[in-house]
Amino acid sequence: MINVTFPDGAVRQYEQGVTALDIAKSISEGLARKVLGANINSEVWDATRPINSDATLQLLTWTDKDGKAMFWHSSAHLLAEAVENMFPGVKFWVGPALENSFYYDMDLGDRKLSEEDLNALEKKMTELAKQNNPYKRQEISKADAVKYFTEKNDEYKLDLLQNLEDGNITFYSQGNFTDLCRGPHIPNTGFIKAIKLTNIAGAYWKGDEKNKQLTRIYGVTFPSQKELDEHLLMLEEAKKRDHRKLGKELGIYTMDDDVGPGLILWMPNGTVIIEELEKLAKETEEEAGYKRVVTPHIAKESMYITSGHLPYYADSMYPPMEMDGEKYYLKSMNCPHHHKIFAAEPKSYRDLPYRVAEYGTVYRYEQSGELFGLMRVRCLHMNDAHIYCSKEQFNDEFRAVNEMYLKYFKIFGIEKYVMRLSLHSPEKLGIKYVNEPELWKETEEMVRNVLKESNIPYVEVQDEAAFYGPKIDVQIYSVIGREFTLATNQVDFSQGRSFKLQYTTQDNTTEIPLIIHRAPLGTHERFIGFLLEQYAGKLPVWLSPLQVKILPISDKFMDYAVEIKNKLRKAGVRTEIDDRSEKIGRKIREAELSRVPYMLVLGEKEMTEGKLSVRRQGKGDLGAQPVDEFISMILDEIKNRKSE
Repeated sequence: MINVTFPDGAVRQYEQGVTALDIAKSISEGLARKVLGANINSEVWDATRPINSDATLQLLTWTDKDGKAMFWHSSAHLLAEAVENMFPGVKFWVGPALENSFYYDMDLGDRKLSEEDLNALEKKMTELAKQNNPYKRQEISKADAVKYFTEKNDEYKLDLLQNLEDGNITFYSQGNFTDLCRGPHIPNTGFIKAIKLTNIAGAYWKGDEKNKQLTRIYGVTFPSQKELDEHLLMLEEAKKRDHRKLGKELGIYTMDDDVGPGLILWMPNGTVIIEELEKLAKETEEEAGYKRVVTPHIAKESMYITSGHLPYYADSMYPPMEMDGEKYYLKSMNCPHHHKIFAAEPKSYRDLPYRVAEYGTVYRYEQSGELFGLMRVRCLHMNDAHIYCSKEQFNDEFRAVNEMYLKYFKIFGIEKYVMRLSLHSPEKLGIKYVNEPELWKETEEMVRNVLKESNIPYVEVQDEAAFYGPKIDVQIYSVIGREFTLATNQVDFSQGRSFKLQYTTQDNTTEIPLIIHRAPLGTHERFIGFLLEQYAGKLPVWLSPLQVKILPISDKFMDYAVEIKNKLRKAGVRTEIDDRSEKIGRKIREAELSRVPYMLVLGEKEMTEGKLSVRRQGKGDLGAQPVDEFISMILDEIKNRKSE
């Protein structure tokens, strides 16, 4: 018999070789019909894989992230089976699950797929899914695997096999299709009820443009047609809210080949948003006791060797520049510079906690294929800060940072979020992580305790910590459900020692401070991309590059328009006049399309009475208002950073 421990701590005994599906059936048949897989000892397994020793178990269904990933990976195999059925001789590379979908890369020879082919493949996938074929796992020797794909003349799978160790190789089969795959997979194809192949693209083998271009088919599947229909509606809404589309339409940012990929040029409208976000951050941080600093964009190699970033982080840094016999690197993180500021003057316990903040510019070399609008760039402007404190101060400081996140969530209308507590992997100490097992254990428990005491929702994730300590990654969700990694809150027990940072205690001894790295607003790039999607480009008044557009009905009201513009600008409201000789209906439509929050229509009546005819973006005509009343209203909206 083996002991199986459930998430609630309950322990049950089962015969050796029991599967997660068997266990689900022992609880209820209804539960068993929903089970896609299982988390066994923190590893995702097939629901039908035998369990031969004591284990912790979490059953996975469609509501679990890992359950969805299994579902979509299994759907990629179903797609491959359909393609092989329709186009014999096809060769396959990889078919992973993505965040909300899947794809498979394949070599179809000279054949080019069309929309008609996608429709036919959808029908074939539906036909195959209804056969309820089980996904069968087979452990196979490397020699037999090589033989199998040699006989198929499949250079792609043979290439994958080169890097796999004998004894750890598995095949998965369903119906008449067999693939090299480590899995896991759902129990059978019958779970896949609704299918949509969304796109055909080209993808270079291994992402290298020197290699052959393969065909990539994207798709998405669901357990019901209703869920697929809802998803497709959300995709349509997401297209409207795409930050790349809105960024261009609203003149927020641009990119240019002569500047380089992943390097953003912020236009005047985008710069206004940046300045408003920085103003918010500076006000919040000043209130919380932070001191502002400014650091250079480059530094000598020796500093990054001291910090440990070069050994652990070199692949993400730009190559060095050499001058006067020294190597200099573009700054890829602000922390070492801030450590040098802390060390510049002697510190005592009276100086702690010592908080320094900077909207620092950093440069990171993202692979070309990973660049994506504002979300993945090579130059980032980060809402960075470092807190140097004693162990006794840690809980209060870490909690205060988390509370700052919650304050920002309220301002920006972020209702759904989760903190990911990223932990180290003991097996990778000295390789990926600083080799201090006791400090890892201690600091991870410290962070965990703060989260519990604060009643903040969080999940724990193994093997995603920073190299110098545990961290919290803040995951937020836009109004249409898209997930963004906003920011981070990290603990550092290593670099204080590396940089020989110290402070004098009350007992006149010296100690190394704990360091908290935090960036509640993340980077301008990623956060503005999120905001454009969150608000569909209709930014709150305080953030909007242009807050008021004055629309005179004709030129004879232009003097009055200028008078109103001057009053508004003097009050600090960003205002422009549409002075074109166009009909008022067209001016209103174009101002609406430009997402200007307020439009002021001026004609004979307004000028005679000294009033404004006020229109609100998306709400229409608000009626006539005295000038001073309108100014008072909009200033209140700006000052209090109202979200709508």
